[in-house]
Amino acid sequence: MDKIDSIERFLEENPSLRYKVRGLPNLGARADKEPFSPEVKRIYDAFSIYGNELYQLENERIRGMETKSLGGGSPMKTKIFEPCKKAMIDLIEMDNMYEYPLAAGDEESRKRIVEYLEKEGFKSPNGLNENNVIFTVSTTQAFNIIMNLIARPYDVVLMTGPNYGLFTFVPERSSGATVEILPLSEEDDWYVNPEKLSKRIDELNAELKKKFEGKLDYTPRVVAFLNENPHNPLGKVMNGKKKELVEKIGDVCLEKGVFVIDDMIYRDLTYDREDLSLPMASFEKFFRNTISITGLSKCYGLASLRSGMVIADETIIRGIRNYIFQNMDSSPLLQGVALGAAFNASPERYQAYENYFNPIIEEYKYRLELLKGLVEGIDCIEDPRIRREVEKDIRRYASSDLNPGELLEGIPGVHFVKGTIPDSGFFELLDYTELKNKEADGRVITSELELLKYMYEQQKIKIILGQSISFPNTDQLVGRVTSALERDELVDHMGAMNKCLRKLK
Repeated sequence: MDKIDSIERFLEENPSLRYKVRGLPNLGARADKEPFSPEVKRIYDAFSIYGNELYQLENERIRGMETKSLGGGSPMKTKIFEPCKKAMIDLIEMDNMYEYPLAAGDEESRKRIVEYLEKEGFKSPNGLNENNVIFTVSTTQAFNIIMNLIARPYDVVLMTGPNYGLFTFVPERSSGATVEILPLSEEDDWYVNPEKLSKRIDELNAELKKKFEGKLDYTPRVVAFLNENPHNPLGKVMNGKKKELVEKIGDVCLEKGVFVIDDMIYRDLTYDREDLSLPMASFEKFFRNTISITGLSKCYGLASLRSGMVIADETIIRGIRNYIFQNMDSSPLLQGVALGAAFNASPERYQAYENYFNPIIEEYKYRLELLKGLVEGIDCIEDPRIRREVEKDIRRYASSDLNPGELLEGIPGVHFVKGTIPDSGFFELLDYTELKNKEADGRVITSELELLKYMYEQQKIKIILGQSISFPNTDQLVGRVTSALERDELVDHMGAMNKCLRKLK
């Protein structure tokens, strides 16, 4: 009998694992082994370049230099929200973590969260209880499980363009569903247009019926719309002032039998502290048609804890509970306790919340102004006090090889994408279109990819491309950057961008 090497057999079946890869792990493949849909393939190609192929461009100029990453997704460096920290320490010090937790998560924490949800306006026709809440290891895991539950092969999950690019892979990897894009536009102030949403759902359902009717034992259809509120990456907020818009979106989805996946992960980073984003489930008529997801990653200084939760009709929660039990038995107790400490209705929580978030939001707003000054010049900042502080920071943190005068002028040919100054979060979209066809050091800027390669070769700068986030106007050269960096890093990285883009002629 021939000798069989188990590792070699495994590598023959998984040839990509033979090679060490810098950067991102493999982004995966569709569940049905078919190619990704065209839009997701575009995003896949862009992330592959950003996460791996850029490293092949290292030259003598940048070898050994630290990467200047403006494309990261981590929030600003903050301390842990104190009630979460205390709750986790108390749990550990009790020395009773020897038992496995429930598949749905700690019941006492879920009860506390229900009180918070009621206070924040969530309404269910049958009243809320702990069985409407379940804990997950991050909102990414929550979204993966939800896609496994509600989407079949060839069903469609509708997302906006722009979007959180890495979420576009999830439906296709998890269940073989297909992702389609609802383009947002400047004419709608970059909000979802309910009439366009309705039309797009009808168009897609008609196409699916024509393509698949009679070929499967079901007819694929649009099953979900991912509603990010606040929006990632635009930072647009649908709050009380946009209540009518939220209701119209909910009505469209309810009428057409399309679940709303209401992603609220950035809610607590809304700049208007008196009017946070409005949950879709605050309308009682939408509760059973809405699957809300949120967690601690973006707002509470706990991204590394990977703690998320789902709020939904009990039937959805049962499905998630079964999935968790079958795949990992139960979610970690520590996550649930931290969630219960962050989201409860006690006066102490709300006081701690105000004390914690007010200075954080002020700093986020300041770093946005700092980024504005670095991109469009110091004169674009309207508030004289903030303008003075920004100028002081630019001069203080500019390294010796940067010209502070040029930094204060901004980056020639680069602007914020019109109408996209955020109202929440820490992402900004920059428009580089005026640099098209300019060149330096043998690199001609003909596309976003050539722009990224040029900045990396010059100063080891990385940004997220418009292609990575389904930016709808492919004629524009767009990049997503983060203002969550420390002030000195923001000046350093944007200063390096200023320096290398000024070379283009």
